[in-house]
Amino acid sequence: MNIPKNNIAYLDQFKQSIHQYSPISNESFEQIQGLTQLQHIKKGAYLVQVNQVAKKMYFVCKGILVSQFLTKDGHAHIKNFFLENNFAASTVSLLQQTPSTFDIRALEDTVLLEFDYGQYKQLVHRIPELSRFHIAYLEQSWIIKNEQRQIAFATQTSAERYQAFLTEYPTLDKRVPQLHIASYLGITPTQLSRLRKDLPSAVNAK
Repeated sequence: MNIPKNNIAYLDQFKQSIHQYSPISNESFEQIQGLTQLQHIKKGAYLVQVNQVAKKMYFVCKGILVSQFLTKDGHAHIKNFFLENNFAASTVSLLQQTPSTFDIRALEDTVLLEFDYGQYKQLVHRIPELSRFHIAYLEQSWIIKNEQRQIAFATQTSAERYQAFLTEYPTLDKRVPQLHIASYLGITPTQLSRLRKDLPSAVNAK
């Protein structure tokens, strides 16, 4: 891996995010660091497309990625936002080596670290520290988070979901089109506009 000296801070950012899930030694980090490539992605560029078999994982250093799929009626639906310090991937596609059911693209000019999942998986099997990190990452970012979101959609009002969104993503309301936020919340842009008018304190509190 060859990362210019003025971008070494991105590796420190990457290491700190790994430590939030499970601590690893410098030696273990050097192993995963050796797989990473620094990429500068233009706004609108696709990292994964629908029906493509995913091969890589990504760590967002700067910018925003979004995962999106088409519903049966042809409407685009936002599945997840990936901001700074987030890992992004089409996880089921990676694990099963099957075509992805959604795409991943950049909503802003984005700086990210990418690494080959097959090589990464070999390290996970070989290095216990990385195995513990991988398990913690899957549990917290996919199993727990996805279950919480499913429950929220079944039990919360749209206003409650919007307030939770503002808490989880306090800066995103100003960075992405309101159409995308409405899609993520499972409501129409008109409904979101009404929520923003009814909850001015929540919006202005950011």
